[in-house]
Amino acid sequence: MSTGYSLTQHYGGQGLLDSFSFFTGSDPTNGFVDYQSKENALAQNLVSVGSDYNNVILGVDSNNTYTTSDKGRPSVRLTSHDSFTHGLFIADIYHMPSSTCGTWPAFWAFNNQEGVEWPVGGELEIIEGANTAQRNLFSAHTTEGCQLQKNAAIGDQGHANCSPGPGNIGCNYATPQSDTTSYGDSFNAEGGGVYAMEWGSEDLKLWHFPRSAIPDNIVYGHVVGPNPSSWGPPQAIFGGSSCSPDEFFFNMSLVLNINFCGDYADNIWGKADQCNQLAPTCEEYVASNPDSFQGAYWDINFIDVYQYGPLTNMTIPPANTTTSSSASNPTAIPTAVVPTRTRTITLSTVQQTPTVSPRAAPGPVSGFTPLGCFGSKEDQSLFSPVSSSPDMSHENCVASCAGRKYAGVQNDTCYCADTLGNTTSVEDAKCGRVRPIQRHPVNSTLPVNVSTTATQPQPRAEATNFFLAIYADIAQEPAPPGAPAMAGGFPSIPAHNITKTKPVTVTYTTICETNPASLVEVEYTTTVTYEDCGCTKTHTKPPHPHPAIPTAVPMTTITEKCKACGPHGESTVILTVPIAAHTKTKHHTITAVAVQTVVPVINNGTVPAHGTAPVPPPYVPRPKPTGDHLIPISEGPGPASALRMLVTGLAMWFGVFVGMVVL
Repeated sequence: MSTGYSLTQHYGGQGLLDSFSFFTGSDPTNGFVDYQSKENALAQNLVSVGSDYNNVILGVDSNNTYTTSDKGRPSVRLTSHDSFTHGLFIADIYHMPSSTCGTWPAFWAFNNQEGVEWPVGGELEIIEGANTAQRNLFSAHTTEGCQLQKNAAIGDQGHANCSPGPGNIGCNYATPQSDTTSYGDSFNAEGGGVYAMEWGSEDLKLWHFPRSAIPDNIVYGHVVGPNPSSWGPPQAIFGGSSCSPDEFFFNMSLVLNINFCGDYADNIWGKADQCNQLAPTCEEYVASNPDSFQGAYWDINFIDVYQYGPLTNMTIPPANTTTSSSASNPTAIPTAVVPTRTRTITLSTVQQTPTVSPRAAPGPVSGFTPLGCFGSKEDQSLFSPVSSSPDMSHENCVASCAGRKYAGVQNDTCYCADTLGNTTSVEDAKCGRVRPIQRHPVNSTLPVNVSTTATQPQPRAEATNFFLAIYADIAQEPAPPGAPAMAGGFPSIPAHNITKTKPVTVTYTTICETNPASLVEVEYTTTVTYEDCGCTKTHTKPPHPHPAIPTAVPMTTITEKCKACGPHGESTVILTVPIAAHTKTKHHTITAVAVQTVVPVINNGTVPAHGTAPVPPPYVPRPKPTGDHLIPISEGPGPASALRMLVTGLAMWFGVFVGMVVL
């Protein structure tokens, strides 16, 4: 019996929704998002199962406006019930959230086992981007010790240390510049594609294939078995000799979500993009512009999981409907392009996909990539008209926009821009150009889950009135900045912080209240309040220190009068004392106990003569101030130590008194 990859899990249609849970907690990355339960998502029509292609659509609310004081824009985050260690994962996706300011979508995996503290078991982003990105970002987040190997993959390598560090970005690759259809608008204009990950004991390898270049052994993988060795070099590799996968990646669940703003899209707002031209902050834009998120949806054909071993007849987890045939008698595999099929999305809260005809799509022009038709409900304020001609073509327009990122044609006029602004993707027919979306037919050997979609609201009136057929110079787009982790963020700041108190004591020098001619050491005791994160001590080297108990009491410097109490008999001394002890307000509880008397002496040990000096030296060493107004806390001497110090002080006073009598 031969050995290869056999299909073990098929997530598609209703089976996908039944195999994933809906996360409803607060976003750990501070996103402006309100994740919905399955029931609420169905009621709001944020999820849908196609009855013709067995596809699943996951969207966001693109109908309502919000305020920045609200929790966020409703969306979904799905996590697979199954967890994995090793395997071959293939995700066929028709559409991902468009390259829109404010969005932060991802297809990723992490160790979701109960009781495991992130990042134990790892986190891996397979598809990720934010705002107006057009290049995909692969990222990994692990415990200490995982490093990327140089020149291991063809993607543009970014940060090499996969453990949490500054910005919590881990390690990452961007898809190579030669891949101009890997993310957002460019991915969707191609009709989507496939992302694949091969995960073994040596490494994790990731690939992206546009719709027009999916290998046949992926298209018919359930029949012949996928063959990663024929796919060419991967775009990202995590693992190798500097990062053993079996040590850093295990028990990972799959996740699909659409986030807004948060620790990534918000932090790069107006820095890695020009989204600040639309609104001062990410939250303001997301809250106030629902129409901008009509294209913020996932349209997923399937996610298949294969395991390596002896090849057998395909087995698929039970579905809601029966399988139409078996894979034991495969038909011949065609090598030509698979026939195009017509398909309509019925989810009204996301951008509708039109019926398309099998015309040849316009190809790249002078290195520019066609993104499709874009519309705006206002005018294209960020697009500048540069030329007009009765026979204006995309080729001529691209040439006119040399040095600019975007070129668009409308009514024989060429427009240029550096950002898409508030435009949104619409059906290509509105630009007078129809772009076919070539899709592989559903294999008859796969189960077809037919589900009725939620009740559809009446279609909205067309919101756009200005359309451009846009080309983009994606090859010149820089690699996206590293993205922070999505699963747990910094583990030292959980949501269940507990307030605790701790008694502390500080010793300082002051003037004796009953004898202004002398100085005394006094103990000031108070109680400090601090936040205990409640974290378990499972990491020997936590990536970020847990909040520490406060180590300082506020101090102040004061000038006081006395009766020749200084070391040279000065009557004015400068003292450093706790602020609370000095102010003695009703808001402070002061507990001060005299420890011992400080006898001023000079360096030669003689009794000081009258003179001037600003600061009396302490009789015994004390902690030095750690700043202008802070002194470290000590636990303070116990009762036995205090008694010894008191006895010592009395003995010294007795010695001085006897000496004076003798004299």
